[in-house]
Amino acid sequence: MNITVTGGSGFIGSHVIDALRNEGHSVTNLDMVDRGNADNFEQVDIRDVNQITEALSKHKIEVVFHLAAIANARQSLDDPITTVDINIKGAAVLLEAAKRANVKRVVMASTVWYFNAVDRSIPDNHHGPKILDEASQILPEGGGHIYTTSKIAAELLCHDYQKLYGQEFTILRFGIPYGPRMWPGLALRAFMDNVFSDKPIQIFGDGSAVRRFVYVEDLAKAHCLALSDAAINQTYNLEGEKDVTIKELAEAVTKHAGKGTIEYVIDPTRRGELVMDSIEISNKKAERELGWKPETQLDEGVRRAVNWYQSEILNK
Repeated sequence: MNITVTGGSGFIGSHVIDALRNEGHSVTNLDMVDRGNADNFEQVDIRDVNQITEALSKHKIEVVFHLAAIANARQSLDDPITTVDINIKGAAVLLEAAKRANVKRVVMASTVWYFNAVDRSIPDNHHGPKILDEASQILPEGGGHIYTTSKIAAELLCHDYQKLYGQEFTILRFGIPYGPRMWPGLALRAFMDNVFSDKPIQIFGDGSAVRRFVYVEDLAKAHCLALSDAAINQTYNLEGEKDVTIKELAEAVTKHAGKGTIEYVIDPTRRGELVMDSIEISNKKAERELGWKPETQLDEGVRRAVNWYQSEILNK
């Protein structure tokens, strides 16, 4: 199958390209920068509809995976205009270009941050975490973050293009990704940067904040499975299986690095981020319809990430 990945030079995108090529697909990487980790590369501006249409038409693309975006939530706070320009306009351009180039399906990368915009209140008679799934509806007041809003808007555009123009889509909401090729803004990468620079790992708060991390190769595998007809015009939560505290993540890094200390700090700029207290984001639909579930345990995933960091970052 002829496939394009936008943002294929990035952390998740590069792994998606690897997984698709391993399945025998012909994959073109469309990105603004070439980091030398993905061949068959074309430099494009995701906001240029004519440029994207030409690239999709030239390669006779059947499916496009749209991962190009501002993915750093703190960057979104600092520069909301660029975030809207790339994440929302970029999604609209990609959908429009796909329509013009007769691309069969757009697979849109989204995020579990979506669930900050969902009603998370728990009735008094409810026991245990509130289970949220793909049918959970967003509230009018939204998710309280520019990044969240930009990804919700991209999801809504997928539905509009399907209803108005018949453009097929699949939405994949990523859990918190980790693994080799991580960029510096992500928690695990920041922890490794500090440990191997002989600085303390900094945890914002008391370390009890919960996340469900997903190993990047498990995410990439889901993209291959999403090519099935079952995924047409569907949304899937690609969430981790187990609650992990930020403290536990830091301790896994020091274990596999063989050194490191942890300190706890307060950072008032970290507002509006995903809060997992008292909720559970279900990935059961992806398991049921696609046969996907995360397979890599956190300890093993962190070990691989530390090994990558030592061989690829420290030895450069």
